[in-house]
Amino acid sequence: MALTEQQKQKKAKQKKQKRNSQAKSNSSQLLLEKIKPYLESPFYECLMPNNLFESGIGNILITRLSPNGEVIVGSFIVDVFCLGVKKVLFKTMPLPEYEKVFKPGIIESHGGYSFTKIKPACANKLIEGAVQYAKDLGFSSHKDYHALKTIFGEQKLGLCWSRYHYGKDKMPSYIKGPNESVADADRIVATLQKSCGAGNFHFHL
Repeated sequence: MALTEQQKQKKAKQKKQKRNSQAKSNSSQLLLEKIKPYLESPFYECLMPNNLFESGIGNILITRLSPNGEVIVGSFIVDVFCLGVKKVLFKTMPLPEYEKVFKPGIIESHGGYSFTKIKPACANKLIEGAVQYAKDLGFSSHKDYHALKTIFGEQKLGLCWSRYHYGKDKMPSYIKGPNESVADADRIVATLQKSCGAGNFHFHL
C-alpha cells in the first residue's frame, strides 16, 4: 500500500533523527577516546572570565599537563543566564603554544577581560550548575558536553565554597547569539514562555 505524503514526511523525519543520534554518539565516543589517555595527568589550571556573570556567557577552560609538557585543554562555552553549555572544544598543544598563543587568543576574544584561576571543584560546580539551570528551563546542553566533562576525571575534586547564581536579576535572560537563526531564537523564547510564563524572563533578539 502506497504511503501518504504525511507518512512519507514522518518516515523521513525519523531517519533524520536516527542519523543525528548516530552522529552524536560517534562524536562523543571519539572525544572520550581522545581524553582518556590524559586523565592521570595533573590539572594545570582552570580559568573563568572575571565578567562571566555580568556578560552572561564565557569560556571556562580546564587544562591538564602531561609529563612531556603537552597541555590538554577542555573549553566549555557557558551561558550562565539561560542556555547552559552552548559549545565545547578539546585540544592538545605544547605548553608554550598554550601560554603564548591559545590563552591570549581566548582572553582577546572576551574583549581583553582578565581571567581568574579557580579550583577544579569550583569549575565543575559552576558548569554543572549552569547545565542544571538550563535543563530546568527546558534546554539541553551541547551534545558533547558529557563526553568533555570526563576531563575532570573520576578522582574527588574536593570542596568548593563559592556560590554561583544563574540568570540575570533573578530571572532567565536569553540574548540571541550570532550563530542562532531567527527560528532558533523563536524556539528558545517559546520554550521560556512555556517553562517560566510571560513576563518572567528577559530576552534580547
